[in-house]
Amino acid sequence: MPKSQFITPAEARTNGGITLAPISVNAGNTTSNKALPARNFTKRAPVRTKRATLDTKASLRDRVLAGLMRRSPYVAIDTIRRELSAQRVRIADSTLLNYLQEFVADGFIHSAGRGWYSSLARRLTFDRAPVEPVVSLIKESFPALDFSVWSTQQINPWMHHLLGKFVTFVHVEKEGIGPVWELLRDAGYDTYRNPARREIAATFAVRGQTAVIRPGAPGQSPTDNHYALPEKIFVDLAGEIKKIPLMDMSEFEMMFSNAIQSARLEIPVLLRYSARKMLRAKLLHIINSTLAEIEKI
Repeated sequence: MPKSQFITPAEARTNGGITLAPISVNAGNTTSNKALPARNFTKRAPVRTKRATLDTKASLRDRVLAGLMRRSPYVAIDTIRRELSAQRVRIADSTLLNYLQEFVADGFIHSAGRGWYSSLARRLTFDRAPVEPVVSLIKESFPALDFSVWSTQQINPWMHHLLGKFVTFVHVEKEGIGPVWELLRDAGYDTYRNPARREIAATFAVRGQTAVIRPGAPGQSPTDNHYALPEKIFVDLAGEIKKIPLMDMSEFEMMFSNAIQSARLEIPVLLRYSARKMLRAKLLHIINSTLAEIEKI
């Protein structure tokens, strides 16, 4: 209390009271957002959410996917989910699929068919020159016929021991087997009409121009304008080497491994077609064995 302030004891002890201004209770007209100062609401929550999203996405890309792709050029969505769980990275499945689509669009990874992803940018293709003469001949002679063609010569670049003689396979509607067989025979091909194992054991031989005509529904198989795609060729060849002594299974598996590591294969397309040919278990075993061996390298 300053010395300049004088207090009269009699006045200070006089009876009196204190009058307060009215205090409102439950009388607010505004929303809570307006009633409270903005500083009372944290602005850090959206930042933390965005940062957490970026961290999760980066973990998926740089840790999970990069690690899996270093081990194998192909990875299935279920493998990605297991790896996320192992690394304790929590991502909703819908978010995971969105991120994977973004990575494919950005070129970080590439689609290898539904549910499969690959580090290989280039699509696996086979040279069509070895079968172009046969395709052209059949198209000119039977324009409305549904058929597909492939040759063992097309897989030669991935063989450990190069094939010296080749067999051309034509898959055609059942009613077209006879006419196509006669057409190729008259064109100088050593042609076999859907040979069974007994005929193969007794008379089959690979000569200069050898063709085998098989029944099939080319419209339901992986083809492009009568040219068999790699997925069809692998499945058909896996079935043929059980009947025709073209190569042993170990040579097939080595060729398959070399081919699918050089460029991208559509794994689900191959598996669907192999199921139609009753070879899915065999092809799935070869795929799993091949990918397991790649991971060891």
